Amino acid sequence: MFPGSRSRHSLRRLNRLAPIHAVVSAALQAIGDTVLQPVVVLSGIAFLLGRSNYQVAAFAVIAVATWACAPLFLLVVGSFSGRPYPVVAVAGIVRLGAIVVFGVVGLRIDDISPGRIVSTLAWTYLAYQVATSVAIQSSASLIVSGTPRSRQSMVFRQRALASVAAAVISAFAIWSVFRSDGSFQDSIGLILLLAALATLSATWFLLSIPGGGIGSARPNPERLFAAAVNPFRAAAFRRFISFKILLALAVAVDPFLIVYGFQRLGLEVEYIGLAVVALAGGQAIGHLVWPKWVARHGPRVPFQVATLLRLLLLTWVIALPALSTSSTYANRFDTPEVAMRGFALGFVLLGLAASMGASANQRYLLDVSPRGVTQGPILAGNMVATLTAFAPFGVAWLLGRHELERVLWAAAGAMIVALLASGLLVESSVRLRSAPGSWRSRRQTARTV
Repeated sequence: MFPGSRSRHSLRRLNRLAPIHAVVSAALQAIGDTVLQPVVVLSGIAFLLGRSNYQVAAFAVIAVATWACAPLFLLVVGSFSGRPYPVVAVAGIVRLGAIVVFGVVGLRIDDISPGRIVSTLAWTYLAYQVATSVAIQSSASLIVSGTPRSRQSMVFRQRALASVAAAVISAFAIWSVFRSDGSFQDSIGLILLLAALATLSATWFLLSIPGGGIGSARPNPERLFAAAVNPFRAAAFRRFISFKILLALAVAVDPFLIVYGFQRLGLEVEYIGLAVVALAGGQAIGHLVWPKWVARHGPRVPFQVATLLRLLLLTWVIALPALSTSSTYANRFDTPEVAMRGFALGFVLLGLAASMGASANQRYLLDVSPRGVTQGPILAGNMVATLTAFAPFGVAWLLGRHELERVLWAAAGAMIVALLASGLLVESSVRLRSAPGSWRSRRQTARTV
């Protein structure tokens, strides 16, 4: 067989395997993301080993800020290269470097001091999350370019289902590790090895998808700033951003919820795993519920329900220590483990609320954007999300001056204000449209999407 024929045969074989590789990559990436969960797993590790509030906050800040910055970075990179494969390849190389560090820490965890473990994890997680955010958000274009058009919709649905299933399975694996008889540091080492192997495999499957056939349009960097500023001229968008800022200030306490459990309930390590199971279960339920609800009724009510769920979680977390020391609890239960289990299972509310974001945010921006002009609102939203991502550092600063319980009560108050502000969001039964390039002169017309 001639070399050219062999090359064409290999390419056809890769194209046939591309949908499988895309689905397997998503499932393996979900395993790595579940192990490196910033609000429960990494924040719990930071508190138990580092005892620094800023280290507890750092992982959540990194996760949100890098994900929000990734689209901005990709737009700038897209002005130089319109093809997704080089971007995913470079991000994959950076991910591999971070994975090696995770693996080394996991193998030599008994030889590293607790403080050094946390600081190494934080810096490595920063590099890993930057590369992962870029790779995942570029992967959609790569999959489209390497997958037959007739199978693209099915592949993306399968990727979503595989991710949810893998996240739940890996959550139970984490719970099993933390319930074992080994030391806490041994458990950390084991789950870090699991994250390294899963992410390494996910990177390989993603890069094995043939890409490069389809390039994206190259944006003009000079127009990016104007595109991000224009949406603020629309009242509907300003209401949305105000609501998101209030919500971000309230959810800044999320990394410290697990800390509150350790401080007030004497939470045992195994309940980190149970909290991850509850969180993954809530996200799985949300994956089944929210997209259909948003598609049928619009995003406003889901925003309100998700905010209410977060408020209920905060109320439950704050009230549980008092309930666990009450005479009613003592008459019904003999051990504090019931309260610990209830605390961990409360994270199902956080999973339900967090899983609403992607579908509802996109739908709302589509509803309030002029037809065909969606890049500006998305850019503006990401810029605001990048700034508010640093709010957990503000919580860490407050904890140096106030007790955690008082800060949680303040967050609950901010959540109530956010819930009230959600009533100002635009109903999805109307679409705000305007003449091309104009946000000031707009009119309401029936939504047609």
